Amino acid sequence: MIEGLIRDAQTGDAARAVLDWLAAPPAASALEETDALSRHLGMLDAMPVSQAARVRILDVFHDRALGCSEALKPALAACALPVEPRLRRAAESLCDTHMRLARTYLDALRARVAHRPVRAAGYAMVCVLDAYCLNSLFGAPDPAGMWGIANALLMYARMMAVPAVSAPGSIDAEQLYRQLVALALAQPPHLAPADFFSAAEYIRCYSGAVRIQTQPPHRDLDSWFWLDDEVDSGPTPLLRTPAPVGRTGHTLYCSCQRLGMVLGQHLDLLEGGSSAADLHLPEGLAQSATRRLLRSLQSRWMAMPRRQHGRRERVQQVRMLIGFEAIWQLLEYREQSAHWETASTHWIMVNDSPGGFALKLARGQAGLLRPGAPVLIKGTGSRNWMICVVRWARSARSDHVEAGVQLLSHGAQAATVVFDDAGNSERTPVAALRLPPLANQRTHTGLLLRTGTASSSHMLIAHVAGNRCRLGKARLSDLDLQTTAFDLFELEELGASESEDI
Repeated sequence: MIEGLIRDAQTGDAARAVLDWLAAPPAASALEETDALSRHLGMLDAMPVSQAARVRILDVFHDRALGCSEALKPALAACALPVEPRLRRAAESLCDTHMRLARTYLDALRARVAHRPVRAAGYAMVCVLDAYCLNSLFGAPDPAGMWGIANALLMYARMMAVPAVSAPGSIDAEQLYRQLVALALAQPPHLAPADFFSAAEYIRCYSGAVRIQTQPPHRDLDSWFWLDDEVDSGPTPLLRTPAPVGRTGHTLYCSCQRLGMVLGQHLDLLEGGSSAADLHLPEGLAQSATRRLLRSLQSRWMAMPRRQHGRRERVQQVRMLIGFEAIWQLLEYREQSAHWETASTHWIMVNDSPGGFALKLARGQAGLLRPGAPVLIKGTGSRNWMICVVRWARSARSDHVEAGVQLLSHGAQAATVVFDDAGNSERTPVAALRLPPLANQRTHTGLLLRTGTASSSHMLIAHVAGNRCRLGKARLSDLDLQTTAFDLFELEELGASESEDI
């Protein structure tokens, strides 16, 4: 069919331009490729071809769009929020292309003109899932119409006769839908890009454990969510909002509890000494940081997260300094007040709770902001400041960022540590932040280090206390918190000497 279109296409017309472009190699720049994809897909929409031929051509667009997405994802992951405008426009354009492709595939299924309906449904769901992943990487909300299309595709996939034995390379739309549900319930705004990729890899391998059914559940209701195939909305907690009455045949119920149980078994085996390779698990699970991340995801999948503290509205102007290096430099050289004004950004606190705050960017660039980043927050005109960790971040527009932060301490001290590591003859000094205990949350002193810099549990630590320099031996014990940016340990100080600070 496509060969016939190529043969009949006239030089200079839209069909010839589209087909020639699809036959040419992709552009070297992903930014150029996204623009060309959108432009040529618009030309395809205007071409007077049958729907059956259009679906065949869509398959080629589908492959080009996925290739472009794979090239764009690392660049998005490397950016802080808000993502640089030109890169964000490219990602938004590619998301729009994915959704246009998925919608056209769905129209072909409804009109019963798709040459291979099962494959068309699978390709469409791939587009939906990839659009969701791209949006998650730059903190945007779900693409408009995404859940409505995904829910309708699932219903079509369930109505179609699927071969008992799938052909090699075939795409299962329902399996992809399970991945979409599991990713959504992992709450991507709470994940740094590296964590998102780790979660997505595990979900891709074990999404078959996600349960989807048409009958309402009768137990473990805190792990169940519902969706409506005619409503553009993601999974809704069943305990928070009951499913609508009279929607039998349109309501789906989903749960990741079984996925959480499978993950728990894998993590227990790994912690018992088994290797990820022996268990045929994703290689990322060989890393302790990935296992800690997935342990937290396990609890989200087992039961709907519940808010521990009530929130109260509170509007206050604050300034935020983002990133370990910037915070350490400020605390080490406090007299550089000008550095604070130039390096920090202006935010508005919109609500708070005993555990943290919700903020929105007032102006300026947020810099290194991503979930897991350490931040220093101080009210405008206030002498009091706090060390926090970013728990979630969203960016609905290129000039708009919202973040939720968890309080780690009131104040901190810049410190320098030297680890007693027998394998390190150089004994290189390492920057650290010494955090005082936090009432009702952390009863011990903490030491915050860049991820992976702790090479031993024993060390010498030096920091300024008032007008004196304090030097002593210390030991790291429990790891309280680990993110992609830092490790927070419980610190046991074994003895110290003081000298005048000169």
